[in-house]
Amino acid sequence: MLVPRQHLEPALKYLYDYLDAIGQFTTATVPVGSAVSLTTATTANLTSIVLTEGEWDCNCQVNFNATSASISVVRMGPSPTSATLAVQTASGVVGTDALVVSPLGTTTTTGVYTLGNIDVRIVIPTGSTATIYATAQATFSAGTVTAFGTIRARRIA
Repeated sequence: MLVPRQHLEPALKYLYDYLDAIGQFTTATVPVGSAVSLTTATTANLTSIVLTEGEWDCNCQVNFNATSASISVVRMGPSPTSATLAVQTASGVVGTDALVVSPLGTTTTTGVYTLGNIDVRIVIPTGSTATIYATAQATFSAGTVTAFGTIRARRIA
């Protein structure tokens, strides 16, 4: 049985569009000169990207810039909720291991601490888009801390 061409074309167009989207890459960066000032134990957005339907591998790198700061811990990761740290277990569209935590003690320091995470699977439902935020948090008792960095995502399905 032959299927008329006019019935196949819409399905093939959808398939070709889907295959073309795999490998799509998006990124957003906050450079050191535009670093975001942090308030102790308060989550801040550094930047964000908008992802379309599909499966994505996403990662962040956050640089914490301390000036005479007594930092006890820094946290970062991609999050689907503005100014909210991701959780370690899968939640909503974000897969496991999105949150990175690094205890530093309480040494007063000046310098840059860099944290990054492995690729985190993000699944956006069909017909939807989602904003994914690069979030950062530092707990400190003196001095100032700013943060800058990058969030990246590559569509894998």
